[in-house]
Amino acid sequence: MRASRQTLLLFAVALALTSSCVVHQRQLKSNALAFLYPDETEAIPPADVVLELPLSVGIGFAPPHSVGFDPFAETRKQALLERIADSFRGRSGIRHVEAIPSSFFAPRGGFDNVDRLKAAFGIDLVALVDYDQFQFSGSGRSSWSYWTIVGAYLVKGEKNETRTILNTVVYDIPSRAMLFYASGRSEISGKSLPVQVDRALRERSERGFSEATDDLIAQLDTALTAFQAQAADGTVRGPGTPAVAMYDEAGKPVRVGGGGALPLAGAAGLALLISLALLAGRRRRH
Repeated sequence: MRASRQTLLLFAVALALTSSCVVHQRQLKSNALAFLYPDETEAIPPADVVLELPLSVGIGFAPPHSVGFDPFAETRKQALLERIADSFRGRSGIRHVEAIPSSFFAPRGGFDNVDRLKAAFGIDLVALVDYDQFQFSGSGRSSWSYWTIVGAYLVKGEKNETRTILNTVVYDIPSRAMLFYASGRSEISGKSLPVQVDRALRERSERGFSEATDDLIAQLDTALTAFQAQAADGTVRGPGTPAVAMYDEAGKPVRVGGGGALPLAGAAGLALLISLALLAGRRRRH
């Protein structure tokens, strides 16, 4: 009887301990718009866009809004940037795609920072990648079914969730016009032992960014298709957005349209748009 009481007491103590919730949270975040338009910066309406082949493209991660230690390692950032850049390299109409290190981006640097990148790297277009990764690991009554046996002990498992979003905004530098944007997403859930939480979070963080990058590359192709449809009518994103004009490598317009714009139309224009991939370029003043 005493043994039974002791067993019940131990079970009650274990239940009380495991009913409490232990939570680990971590977030990695940056924002391209916060970088381009820092606090108290007045947005300047974008000008019309004129594209000129061949194009040079710079791609980089927008820095975190706050100054200080960035837990998102630079080696990981550069590996992801190279994957995105490789998907566009070697295509007709693209002279060069440069993966720009994060050290060249100042927090709240704005378009002044982008102009300096244009001069330093000789780029016509900047593609800014930002990120928002939230990781949660918690234990409690809701994860009761995750109990596992390790030796002679009952060890409660952890519920883990990692959500990752990568956004890319593509800007024509001289006109300050956003040409198009795309987002890639990843959601990972699972479990681990309490002593393995940190390692599990690191591994799922890397996996989350990798999966979001795969999705982002696919979504960039979709965004390009939508952009080329609008550009064929002579605008970036439809009525009320900046006009788009494009010249071939000989400096000749693809087609002259009304209103001073040079809309992209016909098979030749569409072929050039498809070959561009990251379609943007240098504004030419008439």
